[in-house]
Amino acid sequence: MSAIQAGSPHRVFLRGLPVELANRSTLQNICSAFGDVEDAWVRVVDRTAGLHESWSFVQFATGAGATSAAEAGQDIWERVAQAQGLQIDASSIKGTLLQSQKHAEGEVVAESVVLDALEAEDVGNFDFESFRERFSMWLGRPVLRRDAEIIFKVLHEHRPDATVHGILRSAKDMHDDDAPAGTDILLVMAYSANYAPGAVCQRVNYEYSRRHGYGFKCEVLTNEDMLAAISPRDALTWYKVLLLKRELSTETYKYVVWLDGDAAILDQDKSFESFIHQAKGRHLILQEDLSAECRVNCGVMIFRRSNWTLTLLRLLWEGNLSRRHHCKPYYEQSALVRLLVEAKELPARPSTARLQRPWHSDKVCLLPLRSLQTNRLREVQLIHPDKSFVFHPLFASEQFAEDKAQALCSVLASMGHSIREGDMQCPHK
Repeated sequence: MSAIQAGSPHRVFLRGLPVELANRSTLQNICSAFGDVEDAWVRVVDRTAGLHESWSFVQFATGAGATSAAEAGQDIWERVAQAQGLQIDASSIKGTLLQSQKHAEGEVVAESVVLDALEAEDVGNFDFESFRERFSMWLGRPVLRRDAEIIFKVLHEHRPDATVHGILRSAKDMHDDDAPAGTDILLVMAYSANYAPGAVCQRVNYEYSRRHGYGFKCEVLTNEDMLAAISPRDALTWYKVLLLKRELSTETYKYVVWLDGDAAILDQDKSFESFIHQAKGRHLILQEDLSAECRVNCGVMIFRRSNWTLTLLRLLWEGNLSRRHHCKPYYEQSALVRLLVEAKELPARPSTARLQRPWHSDKVCLLPLRSLQTNRLREVQLIHPDKSFVFHPLFASEQFAEDKAQALCSVLASMGHSIREGDMQCPHK
């Protein structure tokens, strides 16, 4: 990007780039239809499928080329792309012809400049990625890593209300709607249609919900449909975040419980109210994870319906802190831990000691191992058979899905649950 750094005036800022154009070499080729392109810089933003949020700087050799690109309408962009063999919807592309840079390339942006820019931001809807785009256009150059460090420093020191902690703290508590008796809790599941443990867990958890008068919802989708819904994320486990966002936004249940597709409730007598009572009004109830690296396990979670939980899920789904975990283990678990640490709901450093009793922050209740769920078959069968609430078998990969189904069925049968023909078999695609 040496040409852009040189500060040439013939630059265009393009926002709303379709995914097909959010690539430096592709964009350079497309833009060459308007004039000689010296360089391009692209910020790929792919938080939600179908939303064109990527943006770029393109530097032309002449003012005429830059002006043509800035003034091009949807039909021209689509025609130019088609000439390169690309079929795109260019309705979102907006070009702006830039004047001289307000801040020299190579110099880290000053704190005072960042503070002035933040003054115009709506704190209630602050989003770092969107701010990065607007601030880059105002500067006339990309906000790079060193600039981002200054921005975060200014946020924490001068605008804490725009940090994750501030945004969550400002979420006003809603008054719980009066729900009919026996429908204060909704159990939610989802799994891909070819996932072996899914059917038996769905049946067992549904029977449990009926016994306690809880609501129950389960979505079964093909791998392709689930991946399309969570794109660009590539781990199906992210679908739980999307589903929880929807259910907590549209339902009037006071609590929504998430259960992974391979988590089965063994103790049909114990109620979720017992865990809610331990939480003492907290909005999110989790269990610590077997791995100190993960810290929490998202296989079973209890959400209290509130603006705080809705804001948390929004940040988890589309926030800047989650981006690096879209396609990287441990996916939503790692992203949630980062958010909770930033929100000061978890300590910055994990404790080396295991919890012996429920731990509470302002909004979060963290339960000790084996309180909410058990991951290991040996613990269910030998060590704590009378204390196992949910069995959520631990295997290294989904290639062991049939092993999970067999382990689940074996445990369920030993505890008196009826096992039907086909429960241990992996459905065909």
